[in-house]
Amino acid sequence: MKFKFFIVGKIPSKANYKKISHRRVNGEIKPFIVNNPDVIKAQQDAVWQLHKQKVAYGLDKFPIERPVKISVTFYLTGRVKQRDIDNAEKFVGDVLEKAEVLKRDSLIYLKERVEKRLGIKSFKEVIELELEELPDSARLEMEKGEPNFPPEFFSFLKLINERFPDES
Repeated sequence: MKFKFFIVGKIPSKANYKKISHRRVNGEIKPFIVNNPDVIKAQQDAVWQLHKQKVAYGLDKFPIERPVKISVTFYLTGRVKQRDIDNAEKFVGDVLEKAEVLKRDSLIYLKERVEKRLGIKSFKEVIELELEELPDSARLEMEKGEPNFPPEFFSFLKLINERFPDES
């Protein structure tokens, strides 16, 4: 089954989930960690938007409990060239789990495409998500535990004086 979702709003960096603040305790200033309210608000907004879209698909289809492949496109504004999208990817996984689109974000087995598009003007940032459940054959192939490394990998291991178990 395939699904397409959109999230509109500020995309926070995973690095900003927590922040250090200070308070006075017995005359001394002590640091403590608090949840970043901007990130909490962005998560709440995203969860609400995802819920609206889940209703349109039918709530009986969620949460997805099977491995999925995902494609993500970030449409960004402002000074985005410095934006680290791998941190934004973590936000996506977290909100898919919080919104109960996915049972767990560890069900993302394959990231087919992750793109950063620049240049939206006079609008908020947008995340476009395409989710597709993996067929059992693809899941079993990924879980069989027998990697098929290219010959260059074994040359690299020799270069760093490592030996692969049962290397022939």
